Amino acid sequence: MIINDVTLFNRGALFNIGYSEAVKFYNFTCFIFHDVDLLPEDNRISYKCHDRPMHFAVSTDKYNYKLPYADYFGGVTAFNTNDFLTINGFSNVYAGWGGEDDDLRRRVNQKFGSAILRPPPEIGHYKMIRQFGHVSAPLGIYRFSLLKS
Repeated sequence: MIINDVTLFNRGALFNIGYSEAVKFYNFTCFIFHDVDLLPEDNRISYKCHDRPMHFAVSTDKYNYKLPYADYFGGVTAFNTNDFLTINGFSNVYAGWGGEDDDLRRRVNQKFGSAILRPPPEIGHYKMIRQFGHVSAPLGIYRFSLLKS
């Protein structure tokens, strides 16, 4: 089902709500935050948490199977509960497309240094389902000014 909402999509708020609802049901120790339009292309990908944050989507067809920039932290990430609470989850201020994953990466770097985990590119290999696009999520026009604050 695709819902064309008139309000701006807020990915960070959506993931925070998912976390808040999940912990009501069970004492989960690992949370995977996964964009709905990314499909893993290698069955060796292991969706689990480690002793620090993990970025899975290191090689997507959208970016010619390369990271678009060195600090890219979007698409699919994993946090153990303590790490997610330490960084205070996702920011809720990024409405529209973009910025929330860069904000998250900055806060991860501040709390844990730059030592995130990533699988080898041939394993962290994803296909983006282009039909979804981001029709209901135009670019967040304030995302760059928010990132600078």
